Amino acid sequence: MARALIAILLTVGVVAHADVGPQAIETYLARGQVMYDEQEYAAAIQALSPVTRDARATRAQRLRALELIALAHFIRGDEGAARVTFERILDIDPGYQLRDTTGSPKIRAFFDDMKKQLIPGFDPEAGADLEHAVPTAGTAGRTIELEARATRGGERVFELVVATRRRGELGYRLVTAAPRGDARWRARVAAEPSGKPYVLEYYVEARDAGGAAVARIAAPDAPLEIALAAGSVEAGKRAWYTRWYVYAGVAVVAAGVTGIAVAATRGPDPGSLPPGSVTVSP
Repeated sequence: MARALIAILLTVGVVAHADVGPQAIETYLARGQVMYDEQEYAAAIQALSPVTRDARATRAQRLRALELIALAHFIRGDEGAARVTFERILDIDPGYQLRDTTGSPKIRAFFDDMKKQLIPGFDPEAGADLEHAVPTAGTAGRTIELEARATRGGERVFELVVATRRRGELGYRLVTAAPRGDARWRARVAAEPSGKPYVLEYYVEARDAGGAAVARIAAPDAPLEIALAAGSVEAGKRAWYTRWYVYAGVAVVAAGVTGIAVAATRGPDPGSLPPGSVTVSP
């Protein structure tokens, strides 16, 4: 069944190949993700490649497509193609952090090795690693509980914050997570009531005692998303959970990072965490 679906999607993709535009980009990304999940790696590369070449794709969309392409090349054993694609990612954003959820040590080591070669001052042993279970649906007007755990470097984490916004907003609102012991933190996010469904975007950031980012899950320009159904202010404090995916966030690569600007504008920029500075924009 999955192979039949992929064949249909590929047929549609070939016809529309020259017609990739703003509305089609998310469709291509979704097709590529399906093919990647079904381990049809060559088909995923073919479906996602138009996104990486289209000038109308956002920076975040290009990065999502490039990561899946790089991972597909690596899994197929083509390390040369994977290296070239990862280099393109780091050219766009030197502070890019993989969204890969497999936890593969081989993928992590390969990417870290490239960073050491290309990013001055990068130290894969510094910082921390985070793990976070992501709910995929919820209801506006209710409290959302989000948890994160430091799988490495928890002693370096002084504070953990969750930055949230409604899709379409420029700035993020920060919520400080409460420590729960055993290198775990929990944040309670009050989802704004709405008579219509909307998407809540967010990322998670761990900071040291000086306020510098030491780890991050997702990013201001490539946030995680929760689809919220319409809802009013919650009557109680009932937490909600649906399907969960585990996302891992790793150490921030920049040396000398001292803070983060929580704002965003559309369009390309020099990167979210270039060495020695912090610039945030989607």
